Amino acid sequence: MQRMQGWIGRKDRFPVAIDAVVHRADGSSTQVCLTDFSEEGCRMEGADFQIGEQVRIDVPRLGMMEAQVRWALPGSAGTRFLKTDA
Repeated sequence: MQRMQGWIGRKDRFPVAIDAVVHRADGSSTQVCLTDFSEEGCRMEGADFQIGEQVRIDVPRLGMMEAQVRWALPGSAGTRFLKTDA
């Protein structure tokens, strides 16, 4: 598995099965299943992503989450949520 340079461990994630939509910088979107989730990030399955790619994940009941892909395998990826100034 390849990881983004400077990757540091993460908080425990909890197993889930949540259908979500990922919006990419090029304007395309794709359906994924979130298979684990924490306050800092999640794992997505169902599409290929590039390490470092920034995405917006539309999570039911939580809304749009800005995230960066931190690791990627064929068909799945792990993200870290980006802090937004609100």
